[in-house]
Amino acid sequence: MSELDDRLLSLVDGVVDVDEKRLPLLTLREAQAAVQLLQRLAEGGGEGAQAARHLAGSLARRLPAAD
Repeated sequence: MSELDDRLLSLVDGVVDVDEKRLPLLTLREAQAAVQLLQRLAEGGGEGAQAARHLAGSLARRLPAAD
């Protein structure tokens, strides 16, 4: 795992540890687009890919199920 992955994962995982208040910053479509973009970045396998995969999964689990 790269240094960038370590840093990004600590930022993402830190939210759970702190129980930080969540803010509604995105519309559903924006959130879906962000997940797709993160998944695309994760497929590349480069620096930050593991963090992108982790964040995409975390966000996708919070999205409502598709109809």
